[in-house]
Amino acid sequence: MRILALHLAHFMDYARVRGIAWQDMQALVQLPPAHFTDGLATVEEAEVYAVLKLIDDQLTDKAWGIQCGQFISMKLLGLIYKISLQATTIQEALHYLQSYLHAAMPLVKAETAVTAEAVTINFSIDNRETKLNRIILEYALAVVARELRLMAGEGATIQLSSPCYEENYPVLWHLGETYSVVFEPVILKAALQNKSHLHVDVLVPEYLRMIGQLKPDDSFAGKVKLTLLSMSDPQLPDIQTVSGALHLTPRTLQRRLGAEGITFRELLEEIKKQLCSFLLRHDRYTVAGISDILGYAEPASFIHSFRKWFGDSPERVRKGLRDQ
Repeated sequence: MRILALHLAHFMDYARVRGIAWQDMQALVQLPPAHFTDGLATVEEAEVYAVLKLIDDQLTDKAWGIQCGQFISMKLLGLIYKISLQATTIQEALHYLQSYLHAAMPLVKAETAVTAEAVTINFSIDNRETKLNRIILEYALAVVARELRLMAGEGATIQLSSPCYEENYPVLWHLGETYSVVFEPVILKAALQNKSHLHVDVLVPEYLRMIGQLKPDDSFAGKVKLTLLSMSDPQLPDIQTVSGALHLTPRTLQRRLGAEGITFRELLEEIKKQLCSFLLRHDRYTVAGISDILGYAEPASFIHSFRKWFGDSPERVRKGLRDQ
């Protein structure tokens, strides 16, 4: 059975920011590195399990599959967004996504059961790799839950279950007999929420471009920046979310960044400055709108940051860009 190489690359990207050498993982796969981002390239099932075993042996975090699912959500969001554009309801979108999953990762089986009270999607893998299957299935559930919330809105009631549940699992997770996601039937028939207010159409391609520009970087600051971009949905995550993904406390994350002469806030500011420069070129966004997209509670705070970044007002900088 062959699996889309892009999915294995997602696991390897996450393992890299957790300190595992890319070369060690790549040595277990015959596919040349340049082909990993090819949307059609595939790898053998045995190669996937070999890489996952290497990662699992080196990480002390049993729930790293969940963190990986959250980490790569931005990369998948580019795909999810394209799929959702073809759908008018969440039911349609889920149908397309399950069809994609069947083609891209055929070892994972998804079965949907609908009652008056709940919609349940059970995920399973029919082989004896129980320990590593936990990683794959919890990863898949984490991704599905993130995308359901994006499609249905933050108010949607979603529950995730795993037979391997432990007390340190994130909110929404529970102990269950199967790997499953459960949500209200009303979500299934609901129309996809208007994503324009989330600016997904603009931010997703830009985040993906920024990720693509990141050169392989063994510095801790580089890994944190990659994690920030990858975990955006599309809002940038806070330090608690990023440190959790890296299996660190916020204090340890700040200390390790400090050893390289930078702070988490400075990394965040660097990304916001780059996004701001990009958004200024889009006439559809007012200065207040850009302030909101970048997460500023007050436009005055954004103006203060903007002047620090560019040395002038947003209006004059925008005019200068138009005149170029």
